[in-house]
Amino acid sequence: MSFYIKDLLQLSTGVRRFLISEAFYGIGIGLYTLVLNLHLLFRGLREDEIGALVSMGILIMGVLAIPVSLLANRTGRKKLLVTGVFFIAAGNALFAVSDELLWFYAAQILVSAGLTLVETTEIQLLFHYCRSRKEEARAFSLMFAVFTAFTGLGTLAAGYISKGFEGSRGYEVSLLLTGLVLVLHGVIRAFWLPAENKASEEAAAAAASPSRGISRLMGPLSSGTLWLFAVFTALLGGCIAMTGSFLNVIVKFRLDWMDDQVSLILAIGAILLFICSLMTPYVMERFGYNTAIISVFIVNIVLFAALYMILPVWLFIGLFLLRGGGVTMLSNLLDSLLMSAFNEKERNLYAGMRSVFRSLGSSGATFVAGLILARQDYRLPFLATAGVLLLCGLYYVWWIRPVLSKRINSGIEP
Repeated sequence: MSFYIKDLLQLSTGVRRFLISEAFYGIGIGLYTLVLNLHLLFRGLREDEIGALVSMGILIMGVLAIPVSLLANRTGRKKLLVTGVFFIAAGNALFAVSDELLWFYAAQILVSAGLTLVETTEIQLLFHYCRSRKEEARAFSLMFAVFTAFTGLGTLAAGYISKGFEGSRGYEVSLLLTGLVLVLHGVIRAFWLPAENKASEEAAAAAASPSRGISRLMGPLSSGTLWLFAVFTALLGGCIAMTGSFLNVIVKFRLDWMDDQVSLILAIGAILLFICSLMTPYVMERFGYNTAIISVFIVNIVLFAALYMILPVWLFIGLFLLRGGGVTMLSNLLDSLLMSAFNEKERNLYAGMRSVFRSLGSSGATFVAGLILARQDYRLPFLATAGVLLLCGLYYVWWIRPVLSKRINSGIEP
């Protein structure tokens, strides 16, 4: 364990700068995550309308993902990442000042476009700064650890900001503060992150011809592995989004709590997420990725099934917090391994397809969850998630595990 911690302190310069700047992104998203649904409810939207709004946003992310992955090879990942951060900031500002459904959809389009730019480029850019596959796995988990820790800080701050103002004023202030923090984050990343190296620039220049760039990137679409992994990410996205899109609403109304109480629980959950993210590479290296993944699948299925039952508040909170850590560890294990299983030329396209299919899964799950919550059933989403997790686990055992084992153990195939 001491050697593991020592290795973490010796990450490359680009990785360290990326991780430090990730703190601002976490704070901004934490502010946004707690208050957005509550802001929309206060402005008169129903749960099913919020579900439809979020689903539309997720579908936009899916539509834009592959074009963004193609664009990344021409303009560079860093430029798109920074642009995406500014889009998210603008969307939050528009959410804050709007009170009509049409403007909420416009704000969601901005946020979704920004999230697409960020999510389709950030992992590849982080891996670009890494020196080995082992460092890739560690850097990915550390990125998520930093993100979740500071998301918790942002969530906690949003709860107290909401409590300090009357009506929806606290929600508006939190959303405007989100925009400000994200603008600062974008400026820091624009000027502080190292530029992509000359080889990457030459690759981008080679892709400058649209027909040539598209043909070179679309060639790997014939790969069965690419499609196999993409479908798997759709299932995984559905698992996470079924409850993940409405955690604040579920806790608030299932327990009949105030906003500051909800924010405190979500902040504590973020600390647990931070610990689980930090420990993910160690668990994978200690027990092997296959044993770790199957074990975490089983634990998550049991936790989500248990959360469906009528429970005392203290037991629900305990299982709820453990659920967050379990989902985080599962997502980190799978996301880092699946990306590492592709070579550099395939990664941009896989990132695009991953976003498309995860968006499809997340959109469907979010829409269904919104319909369920509109009936004021705050238990059923957990049972539905347990069922999808079981399906996802079987898919991994039957189809993903053999291919992943072959590619990682015997070298990545073109």
